[in-house]
Amino acid sequence: MTTSSSTHTNDRFPVVTKRPRTYHRHRSATSQPILCFFFILAAFLLGSASAVVIMLYRMSQDAEGSRPSIPNINQQRFNVDLSIQTKLSESLTTSDFVNVSSVDNEDNAANKLFDIWRSLSPSLDRVNKFSYDVMLSKYVESSQWNGIQLLDGRNDTELLKIDRLPTNELISFSSLLKSGTIDGKFVYYVNYGRQEDFAHLFSSGIWATKRAESIIFMRRRSSIISQTEQIHQAIYYGFGGLVLFDDHVNQQIATNNRHTFFEEWRRYLAMQDRDDYLNGRMKNTGHSICVLTLSYDDVQRIFGSLQPDSNQWPTSPLEWHNQSTPMKIGGPLTTIKLRLVVNMQQVKVELPIVMSSIRGSIDAEHFVMIGHQLNSAQQNHIVNQIVQTYVNQMKNGWKPKRSILFCGWSGLSYDRYAVRRWISENSLLIDRHMIAYLDLGNDISGNSILNLHGSPLLEQIAFRAANYVISPLEHNRTCHHREMTTTMTNEENHHHDHNRRRRQDGDSHGHEHEMKTKQVEEEKCEQHKLLDEWIKANRNRSLGIVQSIDVESSASIFLLEYGIPSIVIEMTNEKGLSKDTFYVDHERLTFSYENIQPEVFVAYTQFIIEFIRQLIDEPMISFNLTNYADQLDKLVPDFVEHHKSGYESVAYHIGESKVFMKILNELIKSIRQVQLHIDETSKTDYFLLQLVNEQLIEFERLFISKNQLYGMNSENKIFKHILFGPVIGLTNTIVPFPLLSNIIYGLPGDPPTELCDASRFYWLKLKDHILLVNRTINGFDGLLTKHN
Repeated sequence: MTTSSSTHTNDRFPVVTKRPRTYHRHRSATSQPILCFFFILAAFLLGSASAVVIMLYRMSQDAEGSRPSIPNINQQRFNVDLSIQTKLSESLTTSDFVNVSSVDNEDNAANKLFDIWRSLSPSLDRVNKFSYDVMLSKYVESSQWNGIQLLDGRNDTELLKIDRLPTNELISFSSLLKSGTIDGKFVYYVNYGRQEDFAHLFSSGIWATKRAESIIFMRRRSSIISQTEQIHQAIYYGFGGLVLFDDHVNQQIATNNRHTFFEEWRRYLAMQDRDDYLNGRMKNTGHSICVLTLSYDDVQRIFGSLQPDSNQWPTSPLEWHNQSTPMKIGGPLTTIKLRLVVNMQQVKVELPIVMSSIRGSIDAEHFVMIGHQLNSAQQNHIVNQIVQTYVNQMKNGWKPKRSILFCGWSGLSYDRYAVRRWISENSLLIDRHMIAYLDLGNDISGNSILNLHGSPLLEQIAFRAANYVISPLEHNRTCHHREMTTTMTNEENHHHDHNRRRRQDGDSHGHEHEMKTKQVEEEKCEQHKLLDEWIKANRNRSLGIVQSIDVESSASIFLLEYGIPSIVIEMTNEKGLSKDTFYVDHERLTFSYENIQPEVFVAYTQFIIEFIRQLIDEPMISFNLTNYADQLDKLVPDFVEHHKSGYESVAYHIGESKVFMKILNELIKSIRQVQLHIDETSKTDYFLLQLVNEQLIEFERLFISKNQLYGMNSENKIFKHILFGPVIGLTNTIVPFPLLSNIIYGLPGDPPTELCDASRFYWLKLKDHILLVNRTINGFDGLLTKHN
């Protein structure tokens, strides 16, 4: 301390001036002003009394206004404007979707989307556009030839020459591709290149020993398997060259004869390789491959020219093409040589991402994410309509409780590169604050049927939304009588009970509005809903409206690797699974409309808007654990019946099927108990409601294992979900209990000792996982009971 201001400007410490001495007392020369003191005291007391009176008056008025319900400070946390459904739905018209503008490329789409979203601020905030750099490969310019030659095996005379497709498309990661010339002495055709397609090579007994001199043919369809994954498959099996060709437009998709665990395990001769396989250490061979793209007709010409060599080759399964074709499974070449010439060059590419958000008014930290592909004109238009609809209603006073994050992805053709990169950089944000993820799939390809794949937690939400949106199809003004299955009836009853409880909690205005609406509807014929169209197209479907998730989607990454309840939302003409939950099975088309009508876009967009609204606007998150329990309850006996022979083969080592069913039944019981306590939880206690919401958010994460499940022939293709996931041998199909499926499917009657040890190893891992999940759920059950 100093007695004056310091003159040292370089000191970092604050200067405190010394206080003058005040502790010496001096007798006052004047008399004490007693009268002034009492006057000031009286004024102070009068002012204090007045303030108390005013405060009590205001408190009494506040109490009168909020006496019948909870305090006003929490009232908005529970109020749900029931009319917002109609307002959001009526904001969309067919004129909004008459012209769906095309998109040139992902960069242009990103720039346009960024400008549109930025113009909608401040309702749409945190608009951001950025990109990730990646090295990809494409064919060199026309100065260097790329194509395939058929040569006479004796004198190398050229018999046929075919150029590659004349496109400048990027093929895949540069680390996977190489330039070179391959003289193929073996030729194979494996449909889409899924592992169940490769199974036909094993079953036909024609698997090549010199794979470096073998060329594999696969047809392309991104909705079935990504091109990058096809390249991974060819590299994993050690082929020297890969030919990709365009798919025929009118082909069905079939799945059967998958590669079993035993067949895969038996391929490894060394015990170390077998141990690595059992412990999930599946490795690529590490070599790159020559890749060529051709047209469907050119590939037909090639196989037609190989007839002298291929007369003895096994024919490809009929379901691959549903018609006669010269394309056979393949084998060795004897009189003809197939020469593959590939010249690639590396290209540095920026994969753009555009993001924006609508901030919630109460629980802003938790958010729902909706993602779409930037290069899709349909999806860009639909997302912009969703954003505009929400922004318009927010300007009219609507305030969503939770946040929404909109995202346009690029790089989906390259193993969802941009999605995976963003997730890896934001895993903490996802783990703590993300509620659900919605993926718009692969565009609208049909006029009526909702094709939904995702977490069972989203079953109730999808049912309600589909039961709300009017069908876009014409029904000649005929009344319909809904044929409800047991599952649907339970869902509808739960929905009515939920509305009834909400009305009893104080929403009398909504009750009156609903009664008037019901009276009007009783006087006229009820309109067909999207749910009715789904029911008609899926009469034999064994489960609910949301099916097990497909691997080939960004939603599968969020669900299977991070435990985020996710769903793929599509509108198609495809029927659902018919009493078979273990394989993807696409049946014949129900409708044959060539052009998608604007009404279909409206209905699809309304469904998504209502789906999101339930997640962001309801006081309690609309997950229902009963849907999860119901799905497990149906899958367990079906699974055991499906793998009955496998259980008999290894029952001594993995346990009897009744033991497996007992453990799963305990898990199902625990889930139902938790949901029962949630149903009985008071909906007027905001803090308890927040606790329940946190537990609901955590539920799907319970089924994530630290022991990763390797679902594909790729080091990076790993999944962690232990109850639903891909199994070894199925590329694009999710099955229940993937760990156990890897063991007991297709086991021989008398497996070797080593395989029995492997089955015991996998069964113990699966049993430990389920017991751990069951214990955790019971802990949630106790926590809810304690606070109830």
